[in-house]
Amino acid sequence: MSNQGKQEILLESGTNEVEIADFQLCGQHFGINVLKIKEFLPFEGLKIVPMVDAHPSVSGVFLLRDRTIPLVELDQHLTLKRRTRPKHEVVIVTEFNRTITAFKADSINRIHRASWEVFEPLSSFLNVSSVVGTLTLDGRDVLVLDLEHIVGEIFPQSVITYTKEGIHDSTESQEGRDNTKIFFAEDSNLIRNMVTNILTSVGYKSIKAFPDGQSALDAIEGCMKQAESEGKPITDYINVLLTDIEMPRLDGLSLCKRVKIDHKLPIPVIIFSSLVNEQLGFKCESVGADANVSKPESERLIGLIDELALKRPATG
Repeated sequence: MSNQGKQEILLESGTNEVEIADFQLCGQHFGINVLKIKEFLPFEGLKIVPMVDAHPSVSGVFLLRDRTIPLVELDQHLTLKRRTRPKHEVVIVTEFNRTITAFKADSINRIHRASWEVFEPLSSFLNVSSVVGTLTLDGRDVLVLDLEHIVGEIFPQSVITYTKEGIHDSTESQEGRDNTKIFFAEDSNLIRNMVTNILTSVGYKSIKAFPDGQSALDAIEGCMKQAESEGKPITDYINVLLTDIEMPRLDGLSLCKRVKIDHKLPIPVIIFSSLVNEQLGFKCESVGADANVSKPESERLIGLIDELALKRPATG
């Protein structure tokens, strides 16, 4: 995949589209968001060094441009049944949550562009926590993997970091947190619960969580109608929107664009995603986001919510 290919999608903001790399594993087609992929490598020729006390799904590590990268055996982690092993396996090198991880696959097919609107959340298949949903591409079902969950199971420290000592807890901030209304859009049930628990533990008690951007937008538009009918400001109903980027039905960038640009709501929006980097930062700004933060950095997330929500002007 060329750098130009990545840049083309990075130039577009709020289109509710995603590029999916389609690959095969044990006869099944799987998909990964292209923005999480650094490169593809042939497995043949890589020198894999076993790790002491490694997770059972990690076959070892290899050296790539002076970086030591763990190699995950996806078929083993997903408990797939394998009859034969292909002669020319490939390695998908990914980067997200500020972590580089490699995954072994049987073959790479092609890259597809699709809308999140046609993405179907999955209720039951395989290890459901590792599969976020399915897309029909070229007439076949492609299961889109939740790489954050997979890597989180193998390397728990890569998902969410949090220490109570890193949080400022003045009496004023505690009172402000107690009265702050947060809307939180995140499709991963694991991360949705973890972040909600962390925010609750520091005093943010009014949190409404949604499994996708469309559900959050519907709720916000409902608040807009209620605010108009009752003659109250929208900030009486919501004070900050926290959203992931990758979500079915409506992604986080499109959600932010609808809230900040289309509806012009005076609500701070924080993008909280494993995809956040310098390039994605420009994309977040283009849709009106007030801040963005990578998912492992929960202390910074709390600091941003404090900064943007607690200093909001008083409503009358």
